[in-house]
Amino acid sequence: MKTFAFKSKIENSKIDVPDAMFAEMENLNNKEVRVIVMMEELEEFDDAAFKEFTKMFFKKYASNLEAIKNMMKNTNE
Repeated sequence: MKTFAFKSKIENSKIDVPDAMFAEMENLNNKEVRVIVMMEELEEFDDAAFKEFTKMFFKKYASNLEAIKNMMKNTNE
């Protein structure tokens, strides 16, 4: 699984993907994606802390991906 982290705003019920980030995403047309939205609660935004958080989060997520898939499969049955 490939992951991307970026800042954006929700406008008109849509999330914009920055052009520079979109250029890194390959063959997205008609592909399913998983989306996690994290809303800021503070005015200050620490980019370094966010990057470290996403790195740890997705590392843990990827290591548990099979268990998550099985859990979702069992929930849908």
